[in-house]
Amino acid sequence: MTAPPDEPDRRIAEDVLPEQIDEPAVPVELNELFPWHRPRKQLVREQQWLRFSHQLIEREKGGHGLRNPPAGDPEVRYLTLPGIDYLDVRQLADVCRELGCCLTSTGFQAGGERNRHVARAQLRETFARRFEDITHTGGQAYRDLKRRGPFHIVNIDACGSIAAPAANHAQRLIDAVYRTVEIQIETMTGQWLLFVTADARPDSVARETLDGLCNAIFNNAQENEEFRQRAVPLLDPEEADIRVAARRASERPGEAFLRLFSLGLAKWLLSLARGGNWDMRTHHPYCYSTMPEGDETPSLACLAFEFLPPPRGLPDPYRVARAQPAPAAAREDTSVRAAEMIGDMANVDSQMRVDEALRMHMTESLRMWLEEAGYEPAVLEGIGA
Repeated sequence: MTAPPDEPDRRIAEDVLPEQIDEPAVPVELNELFPWHRPRKQLVREQQWLRFSHQLIEREKGGHGLRNPPAGDPEVRYLTLPGIDYLDVRQLADVCRELGCCLTSTGFQAGGERNRHVARAQLRETFARRFEDITHTGGQAYRDLKRRGPFHIVNIDACGSIAAPAANHAQRLIDAVYRTVEIQIETMTGQWLLFVTADARPDSVARETLDGLCNAIFNNAQENEEFRQRAVPLLDPEEADIRVAARRASERPGEAFLRLFSLGLAKWLLSLARGGNWDMRTHHPYCYSTMPEGDETPSLACLAFEFLPPPRGLPDPYRVARAQPAPAAAREDTSVRAAEMIGDMANVDSQMRVDEALRMHMTESLRMWLEEAGYEPAVLEGIGA
């Protein structure tokens, strides 16, 4: 009779072996469309997620920033909160194949074990744990994340709030965002992308969280006059004082609040990056409405950020060598860029309304991917902008 493993061996086994699945996997009926089954979401996938991912992979592959396994193509590592259809994973895999790379995807299932799609997720090697659980550094979710990372692309497609007013610490996505950035900056050596999609309305973001994001804006405005001059008009074009402009924006649902939230999040993330001697570029954002039918007040921000590693150069504190460290490449003012990008946020609902060709293209593209996933034609007829 084999003796039971001691506690250290058991912990090692938990980290290495796949999770034991006690219930049989039951196929999910693909007879229902969800909010991410709309052409406007497909536009975000194609024109934001896939576009910037393609650029990163192409650049990092050319610069040998992707790690090659012992045999096979260079590996792109992707962290996501996948939907039932894995639309983002499948489409990103196509991009990787096009560029001669392989995709390794790590997913955390929203809602953990209570999610009715967990069985399907387990078949795809997605962790049946809440992404928020990585916040606790002593937990299994945190160990899973560190074991599978670092990642070239992180996609936190929250759809809901990342800092809801009634949420406690263990339920806040923004704490998981912080933990992810912390791990990435500690372990990643090359550039990487962070996509954040989040509901942002005056009643969906905790006041203390919004205050912290605003403070990031105020501090930057105090230190950088060009940033202040660009930030104030995008919050309130009729105000000159940035604190007053921020207060007014915080009370106005729609584009004003979205710009305040998005700019604050960008400034907060930039401060985290610079705390680790990194830098961060804000890319073009999108927004659209998740309000009741007929109300096009934008309420969802789709944000994209690219983290840039510390500049190279080898310091010689004892001045033994006469040679100086190689100069770092000149970089733009990423603080001002954040204000420029957020000020140019595109409203997808408006784009779809005025551009019929664009709407039809996204509709057909989405229909193709859902048909491939197994949705019946009768269900796909319900796809609308």
